[in-house]
Amino acid sequence: MLLEVIKVTWKKIFRTNTISVMVISAYLLYCLYLIFVTRNPEDGARSLGILFATLTVLLSGGLLRDEFETRQIDPFLSRFNISSLFWGKLMGVLILVFLAYTVVGLAALVGQAVFGEWSEAGRILGILGRGLVQAIYLSAAGFFLATRFRGIINFAAILLLQVLALYFSEESFKMVEFVAGGGLDKFSLKGLAWLLLVPFLARPVAWQMLLLLAGSAGFVLWAFRVFTSAARKNNIVFAAPDDRRIRLRISGLKMTYPEGFLGRRGQEALKGVDFSIKAGKLTGFLGPNGAGKTTTLRIILDFLKPRAGLVEYFPGEDSNHRKRLKIGYLQETASLYPFLTVRETWYLVARNEGLNGQQAAQLAVSLAEKLKLSEHLDREIKNLSKGTVQKVAFGLATIGQPEFMIFDEPYTGLDPLVMSEIRDLTLELKSRGTTIFLSSHLLSEVERICDEVVLINRGRIVCSGEIEKLKTAWRVFRAVRQKPAVAERVGQILGMEVGDKPPGFFAGGQLESLLQDELVIEALKEIPVPDVEKIFLDSLKDS
Repeated sequence: MLLEVIKVTWKKIFRTNTISVMVISAYLLYCLYLIFVTRNPEDGARSLGILFATLTVLLSGGLLRDEFETRQIDPFLSRFNISSLFWGKLMGVLILVFLAYTVVGLAALVGQAVFGEWSEAGRILGILGRGLVQAIYLSAAGFFLATRFRGIINFAAILLLQVLALYFSEESFKMVEFVAGGGLDKFSLKGLAWLLLVPFLARPVAWQMLLLLAGSAGFVLWAFRVFTSAARKNNIVFAAPDDRRIRLRISGLKMTYPEGFLGRRGQEALKGVDFSIKAGKLTGFLGPNGAGKTTTLRIILDFLKPRAGLVEYFPGEDSNHRKRLKIGYLQETASLYPFLTVRETWYLVARNEGLNGQQAAQLAVSLAEKLKLSEHLDREIKNLSKGTVQKVAFGLATIGQPEFMIFDEPYTGLDPLVMSEIRDLTLELKSRGTTIFLSSHLLSEVERICDEVVLINRGRIVCSGEIEKLKTAWRVFRAVRQKPAVAERVGQILGMEVGDKPPGFFAGGQLESLLQDELVIEALKEIPVPDVEKIFLDSLKDS
């Protein structure tokens, strides 16, 4: 899988960082020009020094933070091993750097052979070795900065740090005099500090090269920590099923987004959310804008860390061997890698699921036929319509047949034809026993395809349960509100005052006992059966 991530990293660099690739390529050609045209292999090797090492930082621009902010990496985070994603990206960059030095090194040796100057071969290899270590150091630093900044700001940051370090080293510490006096020839804390800040001062001596390599390792490990903390929050706890009907259970979920100066104030998004998702069921997740739906979904997906609460997952009998949950995730507005084709996108995920190259390629073809996307198979994602991209994302979410899937507003902005296709595909998954949690604003669509619903408002669960059961509970609610005698009778059965209770209150375990009372049964005959929209609106008003 590591190799596949490396390939995708190369595709992103060459297909999206065109200017950076052209600049680096032009500089490499200049080095070759010095070797073969001016007949000076040493100058060609020396040119591949600190300037080229600094240019290599451009390769990592946009590889990390950009993908989190645009959420292009989200569908892969819910399925892939995080370490493979990180190390694949890093190795993709370092392999290109190594290849550049290898090409120039071989060219310099060939030039020396042609010009009959073999006596300088050792010197040239030493120059290239120092340059390679400097390039690895700056590439590692740039990779770390790519976890903090978007685009090529990491390159600008490296340049700025170099300039500031040079300025203050001379102004405050007389660095020129220190270097001229041989201060870097022997190990010292002062020399160590300035080598890490200004790596082009390094000389081809063992302790300085080892220092830069150690610094490179430090930057990489720091970047890995930042990447993993952004990618996965370890919210999900695998639990032994105490009820085999349950696939996922949320308990006491709380989330606060910091606001104001230093984040001292906070906006409470979730205020103790509790609900369960049944195995093999299609559960709808309803709520107005700002109710907490997206926050809840992103916590389940491991993208956000809650302030409190528990997310328990109960795997099916055939998946107890899994060490982590693989979730099929369909975003509201699919944000896939725009530089990949449809075929490449599906192939990448299929390879992650353990298929070999031939099997993955065949799956992409068959999936395209099923989703009616054969004509788009070799088109890049960025060139597709929104509806087509949504179908591609749907196909991606289903690869590997995950037993649990999350659909976040899958119908947003789609035309009726694509909506119908997505609906049919969703129902097909449901018929296979897949557990699906679907967030949507289309109440009629939820009523049409879902078995159960969970309604959230202002960070709290208003009601949840089977749709038919909620409809009956709403009728009891209306009967209690409209008929004092019914309210009194229901209060006697439940042993409490019920006149001010919301619709969701009557959907609990006490509903069966209420439906055995003749007065309640007669009252319900006069109450029409509501649709999900009516339950939704009344529940919001009462909450």
